[in-house]
Amino acid sequence: MITYSKTTWGLHLLLRLYGSAFPRSLIFSVISTSITVALYVTKERQLYDDWRHPYPYHIFAFIVGFIVVFRSQLSYARYWEGRLQLQTMTARWADFCTEALMMDAGTLSAGIQSDPKAWNRAKWFTDTTVHLSSLLHGVALQHLRSDWDLSNLTTYHSIDPAPPLDGAGLRAASKGKYQYDLTDTFLLRGTTERMERYNRAMPLPVIGSISDPEAVGLGKLLEAHCQKQTGTLFNGIDIASDDHDTIAGYIKSMFVHRIGKVVPGASERVNIVYAWVQQLLQERFREKGLTLAAPVGSRMWQMLSEGYLQFEQCRAIADTPFPFPWAQMVLVMLIMYAISVPLVVVAFVDSTWMGIVVNFFCVQSYWCLNEVARDLEDPFIYDPNDLPLARYQYQFNNRILAAARTRRPVSAYEIMHAEECGSPDFPPVFYHTG
Repeated sequence: MITYSKTTWGLHLLLRLYGSAFPRSLIFSVISTSITVALYVTKERQLYDDWRHPYPYHIFAFIVGFIVVFRSQLSYARYWEGRLQLQTMTARWADFCTEALMMDAGTLSAGIQSDPKAWNRAKWFTDTTVHLSSLLHGVALQHLRSDWDLSNLTTYHSIDPAPPLDGAGLRAASKGKYQYDLTDTFLLRGTTERMERYNRAMPLPVIGSISDPEAVGLGKLLEAHCQKQTGTLFNGIDIASDDHDTIAGYIKSMFVHRIGKVVPGASERVNIVYAWVQQLLQERFREKGLTLAAPVGSRMWQMLSEGYLQFEQCRAIADTPFPFPWAQMVLVMLIMYAISVPLVVVAFVDSTWMGIVVNFFCVQSYWCLNEVARDLEDPFIYDPNDLPLARYQYQFNNRILAAARTRRPVSAYEIMHAEECGSPDFPPVFYHTG
């Protein structure tokens, strides 16, 4: 996501090429203008007699303009829909984490610190809730950007700098591991290699890191870990057995093809972690934690469920491309427009330089609108105009850690009436790991 200042009437925006639609549409404007120059040089002035009147061409130009503008509107709507649904998902899951922590701490007995087992279980619930909330949010963002490499889920450290919002600052943030080149200025690159390289340079930090059992549960078979686990079952298969063909066949069945690359069959990682969170809450209920009235406790489940619903709304955008027939028709019509405009210009514009300028402006405008639409209709993928998912993950971690590490301070009224009010009785269960 490109951030910019609104000073100097925005004229400094003209100097930005990376992420701009103008360089990407320049080639078609140049080709069309070259045709115009060739027609002027060959003095094809009889075209005026052939056209008689440009009104029939106006109909075609209007249709082309209509479908381009229509696509731009749909793309802009997809972009903002993805952004709003993503923000709602983040807010719901942050609300869930805060409510789970506060509701559990608020129902603990005043003397819980004298019971080491109960106290340690309370700290365990706090740490695990924060970790799983961060992991749930991280795998959701991974899915939206079509990133299936678990190694891109790194360990969160509060001292690490925030990931950049703008892809132009990624080279410095990734310490030279990623940088854009001249090709990125003139092409909207969406190749698998390009996306994977970008995702590696923009990892998603998870609080508490991912354990080996969690990685296995998310579809990554850790060979070094499995070799040490004699008789351990991986989804019902003895990974320590000698039947390597069975294991290899099962692992192979976990993979499907998506956008030209191999994807783990356990790609429903969001649903898996979502189930883990619910299992965690059930464990806590069995331990007599979260002892709240049903109407109060149900709000916690509601926030968790609504966040998952918002993720599915984002997923609908990420998994559904702009309709192929419409995208193809727009491209064909624009090519026809770029080829036919020179004929009209040469027929009705006597001045050579004026005809060249008019031709360039017309074709460049139409193709720029189409390039903007292509860029925005997939809000989670194409940098630098994509949504900064790594920054959102970083901010989400800070948000839930702030709730986990805080305790309500004493108010001025309580200080003034200390004898009457007494001290607040709220067990200080803080996030302890990381």
